Amino acid sequence: MRALLAPLLLLAACAAPPALPEGESPLAINPARSAQIEAAPRLTVMIPGALASVDIFAPTNHWAARGRGLAYYRFPGMDGLPLDHQLSITGAAEEIARFARRYPDKDLTLVGYSAGGAIALEAAALLAPRPVTVAAISPSPEHAGGMETILRGAGDVISAATRAERFTRKAIWDEYWKTLLYGRNNRADPGFSEQIETLSAEHAPQISDPSPALVRAHSASLRRWELSEGADLSHARIGFFVGLEDPVFSTRQTDTLRRRAGGGRLIGFADDGHLLLLTRKSLFAHVLRFVEAAP
Repeated sequence: MRALLAPLLLLAACAAPPALPEGESPLAINPARSAQIEAAPRLTVMIPGALASVDIFAPTNHWAARGRGLAYYRFPGMDGLPLDHQLSITGAAEEIARFARRYPDKDLTLVGYSAGGAIALEAAALLAPRPVTVAAISPSPEHAGGMETILRGAGDVISAATRAERFTRKAIWDEYWKTLLYGRNNRADPGFSEQIETLSAEHAPQISDPSPALVRAHSASLRRWELSEGADLSHARIGFFVGLEDPVFSTRQTDTLRRRAGGGRLIGFADDGHLLLLTRKSLFAHVLRFVEAAP
């Protein structure tokens, strides 16, 4: 779950590796399902967040049985893709748009988490006027939330340091991760203690400090990102799925992004934080209902 520390680690991003080497595609399809991509009437592209594996979308595997061909966009250094280039938000969007154009007759859905939400919006704009559905989960706002997000994150890390049993980077990260689950207010609420400790124990083996090189490769472009000038999303159905206690990107920041994108539906989950993928077990059922609802 290295992805869950990504928003704060944006501070560490400086120089980054070069762009994606020519001829190397970050798009991945399960070989066992390649034929299904061609035959399925619907195409869904899943886009994770910074420092995240495409495995975060495992709960959607059954969508294939609903006539959906599933494809995944991998980030540098993740899921078998070498760490020899930097993520580009616009470059990723262009790659996904090129892939989608290979299937012009398929019903298209883009599902993005955090930084993946930004990529999904950019890709949808590039595909105008083709109808497309976008589900943006805990999406990154423009410039990764800027100084507002940096200052909030720094405060949460300081609070985590005061709670940590040892003053080590790993111990502090573990405490900060707990804040990402249900937000800073619920972190101090005894009513959430059991859920927090259960999820922390369950995912402890996956919580680790990412390398500075990985952080730089994933975050440099996100800090500079803003929705392209003149981006047209009038052809897109967009749902923004957020935890109302998200300590990283506030609901106000997400609503600003929603308005910048020309509208869409804001779907908030009370008491959940940035890690909706873990805390809201019914999340992808909600996403699927939105995706399959009649326009």
